[in-house]
Amino acid sequence: MMTPSFNHQAVEWTNELWVEMESYWNNLGEDHELNLIKWMHRFSNEMIFIISSGSKNNSVASYYHTLIPENYNKLNDKEKEKIKESEDFIHSLETLLRGAVYFYFFNRFMRHYVPFIRGKANSLLKNRDYLYDKIYNIIKKRRIEIENTPLDQPLRHDMLTSYITANTSRDINIVRHGETDPDLLRPMTDKEIFGNILDAMGGGTDTTANLFCFVVYYLGRYPEVKRKLQQELDIVLGKDLKRPITYKDIDELQYCDAVIKEVYRHFPVAFSLGRVNVEKDIVGGFNWPEETSFLILYSAIMRRKDYWTDPEKFDPDRFYKIDESDKYLLEKINVKNSFSIFGGGIRICPGRKLAMIELKCLLASIYRKYDLVMVDENAPLNYDSGFINVCKELMIKVKPRKF
Repeated sequence: MMTPSFNHQAVEWTNELWVEMESYWNNLGEDHELNLIKWMHRFSNEMIFIISSGSKNNSVASYYHTLIPENYNKLNDKEKEKIKESEDFIHSLETLLRGAVYFYFFNRFMRHYVPFIRGKANSLLKNRDYLYDKIYNIIKKRRIEIENTPLDQPLRHDMLTSYITANTSRDINIVRHGETDPDLLRPMTDKEIFGNILDAMGGGTDTTANLFCFVVYYLGRYPEVKRKLQQELDIVLGKDLKRPITYKDIDELQYCDAVIKEVYRHFPVAFSLGRVNVEKDIVGGFNWPEETSFLILYSAIMRRKDYWTDPEKFDPDRFYKIDESDKYLLEKINVKNSFSIFGGGIRICPGRKLAMIELKCLLASIYRKYDLVMVDENAPLNYDSGFINVCKELMIKVKPRKF
């Protein structure tokens, strides 16, 4: 996921999916009120599905057709079946993720013998079996495709292909890590591949979708930041609004990068971080034995005066082009320990680069041509804070940008 070829491919996929979603938005018209979080859930879900499996699941198209029933009725049976399969898969994944808490709160006895809980648990297990079968079938089909592809023909740059070909004659990675452990040099099993694919789909949907909506909300609240962002887009991307965004463009969008980070500092999707100490330590004046689990409220660290200048101020410049004379230099020195957007250490999010590519590419694609105007500009951000911060609703209108 960190290789240049994979990242270039991710930019191409984001461009293609944006063009599709843009056509739906244009069909709906600039006066149509869009619930942005619904669209972003579908967009990020389809992106992670493409990246994971190398194929589309049509989640954006299926959502569009649910909004326009008359268009759906005009489709042929084959197209309707494709949309139904897409909707079933998406709702199944959502049910699995939201239903997992059931198995944390209720023990095996309650799930088997308490009537209401038993019925709910059985329904969740049935949904799990459906989803697992779908993913295993995707893996099986991809294995067959790879086996039938001649050795002199290149394979796609997706996670599933990388997993299947790892440690085989078709592995593109020349360097082998962990030569002392034979278990790391064998091909992956379907069960191992399945676990990685499911983790990617579960972890790469809500996080990206919610952060994108938070960024749009803050850009609506701070028009001067939006203007500066659009100025950068004009400089980097030029006047040709139809030119696809490239990986080089993404790398040059430094202010866009800074906006995303500053929004996250103010309103993180994941506001806490778990850690376990390897040796006994003193924390908060108390002695803690080794292997104690700590839950760190990182959102508080990202707003402390000890580490940040004017921490309550929304200022993307603190992450943008600094030199030795910059007033935010001290923050740059301490940012490693006082700012966490993707975690840290050996458990840092493996999809961090992919997430930034998707966010920057989509923000650039939209704001170079359009303004996302909130229906109620005075409304507070409608969100729910549970395991993560979740945008519940963000009603916007897509207006052509005034140059």
